[in-house]
Amino acid sequence: MTFLQQTAQRIYEAHGPSMADVWVILPTRRAVSVFLDELAAQSDRPFLAPHAMAVDDFITQAAGVQLIDSVSLLFELYDVFKDIDPQVEFEQFIGWATVLLADFDRIDQYLVDPHELFSYLTAAKALERWQVNVPSSAQPITETLGTTRYFKLFENLHTTYHALRQRLTEQGLAYRGMAYRLLADNVESLIRDNYAYERVYFVGFNALSAAEEHVIRVLVDARKAELFWDADLYYMNDRRQEAGQFLRRYRENGWFFAKQNHADLRDLSNNLLSTEKNIRVVGVPNASMQAKVAGALVQSAGSGKTAIVLADETLLVPVLYALDESVTDLNVTMGLSLRSSLLFTLVDTLFEMQRTVHEFRTKDGRNLRLPKFHHRHVVKVLNHPFVKQYERISGLMGPEEVNEKGEVLPPEPLFQWMAKDIVKQQRVYLTERDLREMGQNDPLVRVLFARWPDDKPDRVIRTFYDLVDLLRDVYRASQDAIEIEYLYLFYTLLRQLETTLERQALTPEGRTPVTVKSFRQFLYELIRQTTIPFTSEGNSQLQVMGMLETRALDFDRVIILSVNEGVLPQSRRLNSLIPFDIAHELKLPTYREQEAVMAYHFYRLLQRASDIVLIHTTSTDAYGNSKGEPSRFIRQIEHELVPLSGGRIRLSRPTVRFGQMNAAKVADVSELEVPKTESIRDEIQKLLTTKGLYPSYLNQFLRCSMSFYFSRVVNISEEEDIEEKMGAVDFGNWMHKVLERLDIEYRLKELPVEEPLVIRLLEEEFSNTMKGRVIESGMNLLLYDLAKKLMLDFQKQQGNLPGLTVIGTEQTLETYLDVPMNGHEPLHIRIAGKIDRIERFGDQIRIVDYKTGNVKLSDKTPANLREKLLDDGKEDKMRQLWLYRYLAIKNIRDHGGLPRDKAKRDIFPAAGMPVEAGFYSFRDVQGGFKTNPVRFTATDDPDQYIADSEDLLRQLIHRMLDMNEPFRKTDQLDRCEYCNFKGICGR
Repeated sequence: MTFLQQTAQRIYEAHGPSMADVWVILPTRRAVSVFLDELAAQSDRPFLAPHAMAVDDFITQAAGVQLIDSVSLLFELYDVFKDIDPQVEFEQFIGWATVLLADFDRIDQYLVDPHELFSYLTAAKALERWQVNVPSSAQPITETLGTTRYFKLFENLHTTYHALRQRLTEQGLAYRGMAYRLLADNVESLIRDNYAYERVYFVGFNALSAAEEHVIRVLVDARKAELFWDADLYYMNDRRQEAGQFLRRYRENGWFFAKQNHADLRDLSNNLLSTEKNIRVVGVPNASMQAKVAGALVQSAGSGKTAIVLADETLLVPVLYALDESVTDLNVTMGLSLRSSLLFTLVDTLFEMQRTVHEFRTKDGRNLRLPKFHHRHVVKVLNHPFVKQYERISGLMGPEEVNEKGEVLPPEPLFQWMAKDIVKQQRVYLTERDLREMGQNDPLVRVLFARWPDDKPDRVIRTFYDLVDLLRDVYRASQDAIEIEYLYLFYTLLRQLETTLERQALTPEGRTPVTVKSFRQFLYELIRQTTIPFTSEGNSQLQVMGMLETRALDFDRVIILSVNEGVLPQSRRLNSLIPFDIAHELKLPTYREQEAVMAYHFYRLLQRASDIVLIHTTSTDAYGNSKGEPSRFIRQIEHELVPLSGGRIRLSRPTVRFGQMNAAKVADVSELEVPKTESIRDEIQKLLTTKGLYPSYLNQFLRCSMSFYFSRVVNISEEEDIEEKMGAVDFGNWMHKVLERLDIEYRLKELPVEEPLVIRLLEEEFSNTMKGRVIESGMNLLLYDLAKKLMLDFQKQQGNLPGLTVIGTEQTLETYLDVPMNGHEPLHIRIAGKIDRIERFGDQIRIVDYKTGNVKLSDKTPANLREKLLDDGKEDKMRQLWLYRYLAIKNIRDHGGLPRDKAKRDIFPAAGMPVEAGFYSFRDVQGGFKTNPVRFTATDDPDQYIADSEDLLRQLIHRMLDMNEPFRKTDQLDRCEYCNFKGICGR
C-alpha cells in the first residue's frame, strides 16, 4: 500500500463522508491530485472532499496576501534602495538584487531576527574594512569609490528589508517568504481561532522551515492539526545517514509527538530493508544517451506504475523523444520550460548579436561611430529553423549568379544565399544597411537586424511584437502545438513586462532606468519561471517528473536519470550575501541541509519500489563535473544498504549496448590506406596531362600520399569559413599581392619605389585581399604593423642592390615531358610552376619565390640528393627550387629566353645566361637571396641538369601511377597538426 493510500484510508476512517472543514496540506499539487484519487477510492458513494492544498497555496491563502511577480518585486526593491542610496546605479543593482531577494526570502521563512542578522553582517564587513588581518608593517589598502559603495550596501540592508516589507504590505502584496512569516506571526488569529479550520493534516513533509514549524506547533498544541510522516527505519536509526537528519531531530525534540497526536513516528515502515528490490546501476557516456536508455527500459517494462525521475530537468525533451510511439498512457508532472524552445534560442541569439555590435569610425574622417553586427551571430540567425521556415513559406530567393563557365545558375533561397555570400566575401562585420540590401528589404530582415539603442527597451519590445506577428505563419505551417504555445507564452511575457515598465515612474532625468541589458535580465527571469503545463491523466501508468515532484508519491518501478555527484545532490554552492558562518549560527539552511533534503527524497522514493534503475554519466565533462563521478547515493546503497538487507536487495551493473557491431567490418584507422584502382589511376593521369604536375602537388604526394588523394584525386575541400584573424596563408597572399603590384606597376616600368607608395599599396591590398577583416585592434593590428616593417625593410634592401632588374612577375613556366608506360602510349605530362618573380642580377637570371616564413636550405649539395628529392617529405623547399630551376633552364633552351608577361608574347633573351633559383625570406630580409643547393654534376651543365631532372620526374610520376603502391598516411605525426584531413584519418 502506498503512503497516500494509507493516509487517505486513515483520514476517511477518522471523518467518514463529512469532511467539509477538514484541511489536508501536502508538499506539491501533484501529491494533492493523487491523494484525492486515493480518497475517492475509499467509498463507492459520492462525498464532500476535504480542502486539499499544496503547502505554498495554503500559506498564501491563509495569510490573505497576493504574491508579487519577480520583475515587479525587483522594481519595488530598486525604488526602496534608491530612496536610501540615491547614488545606486540600476545596472549594478540588477547584478546583486536577485541574490538579496533570495536572502530576504530565507530570512523570513526561517524567522530570523533581521536586527540580529544585519548587525552580524555590518560587524563582519566592518572587520573586513578595518583590515584587521593585515600586518601593521604592510601598506594599508586604499579604499576606492567601488569598495566604499560595497560596504555601504551592507550598511543599508536592514533599512532596505523593513522598507520593502512596508511598501509591499501597503499594496496587499508579499513575496513567498514574507507570506510564510506573516502567517507564522498571526497563526493564532488566522487559523487556530478560525472556525473554518476544524482539522488540519500535514502529510508527507520532511524539512520544515522555522515558519512552517511554528504554524504546525501552534495548531498541534491546540489539537487542530496532525502530522502524517513518511519515514523508514533504515535512515531513522542510522545516525550517519543524512536522509533522516530532520526527522530524527523532530523525534528527539519531542514537540511534535504529544500524547494527543496519534499520527506520530511510531508506525515507521521498514520497506527499504525488508522488501525485495532489484537495483540496476547503469553508466552511459553522455547525458542524452540516458534518455535513450530510459526509453528502452520503459518499452520493456511490465505492469505497475513507473516513474522516470529527472535529477537534471533539462533532459525532459530528450526523454519525451526517446519514448516509443506506443507509449500513450503518460503523465508529465513537470512543466516544459520556455528556455527549452526554439523560440528562446532565436531570442537569445538576437540579444547576443546586439551585445556584440562593434562600432567603427567612418572613413570620411567625421567623428561618427558606425555600428556593425558580427558575422557569426548574423549567420546563426539566418540559419535558425524558424527563419528558414519563413524563407520557404515566403518563397524568398537570392539573385542569379554566373559560374566560371559563364553559365547562369538557378537562384538559391535568399537567407541561404546571404549566409554563403557573407562567407564568400569574408564580411566579418555588417551594417544594418548591408543586411537590408542583401535581404531585399524583407520585413523579417528589417526586424531581425534592426539596431537596439541601449537606453530604449521599449524598442526591443516592439521588435519582438513584430517578430511574433511574422512568425505566426511559420508556426501554423509547422503545426507544432508546443511551439505555438511557446509563442503565446512569449507574447504574454512581453505584455507583462511592457505593463510593468510603463508603471515605473521616470527618473529625474526623464528616463526609465531600464536598459537593454537589464531588460534582458528581466525577460530571462520571467522565461526561467515560465513553463508549459502538460495536460494528461494523473493516474497514468508512466509518470515523468523532477525529483521535487516525487514528494509523498510511490511507484513500483523507478528510473532516475543523472545520478551524478554534483547533480544528485547538487554541488556545494551558496549564492548568498550572508556568509556561511553567520547563516549556520542563525540556523539558516546551507548546502548541508540541502544535501540532507535531497537524500531524504532519494531514499523515500526507493522505499516502496521493487525495480529501480539508477543511470549516471561517465564522461569527464558531464554537468561541469571534472570526474564524471557517480553520486555518493550509489556508493551508500552498495556499501551500506545492500549488506544490511540480507540478500533482499540485489545490485547489478549492466552494460548498455546499442545494436551489435561487426568487428570484422571495422577498419583500424591507424592502418588506413587506399589502394589504387583503374579509375583512380585514370584520374591521376587526367590531372597530370591537363592541369599538370606542380611543385606543390609533388610535395604533397611525398609528404603524405593520403593527403594528395583526398585533395587532388577525390577533391575534398574544407568548408569555407570566415577567418577574422589573419592566418599565415592570408598574410602571405597579401604580401604577394603588394609585391606583384610593385613589380608590374613600378619596377617593370623602371619607376621609383618609395615608402609612401609601399604604405598606400599595403592599405589598398589589405582592403582587397582581407575584405571584411578589421585592423583597428588585436592581432590583425600587430600583423599589419609587422607587414609594413617587413615590406619597407625589403624594399630598402632591394634599393641597395645595383644591377637588379625585374624581368617578370607572377609568371607560369611550363614544359611537357613524355613518360613511357609499359605496354601503353607514353603520357604527355605537363610540368608547371607559378613563379613569384623573374629577375636579372648582373649576368645571372634569378627565379624568385617569396616566403613570409623562415627558410632553411643547405649550403652544399647533399650527398644523397636523389634520395632526398625522391623520398624525403621534409625537403619541400629544395624540391620546389629544383623544379623552378629546371623549368627556367628548359624554357631558355627551348624558347631562347623567359616570358616578361602572362601572354608570353614578350620574351626576355636569356640564352647562355646562368640560372639560379632561390627564396627571399621576409623573416630574414638581411640574409638576402637564399639559393638552391641542387647540383647533379660538378660542372652543372644545363643540358645535363635537364636530363637528370627529367629522369627523376619520370620515376616520381611512375610512383604516382603505380597500382602496387596504395595511398598511405604519413608516419610523421607532426605534419598532421594543421592538415585539413586529420579528422578523416583519425589523427
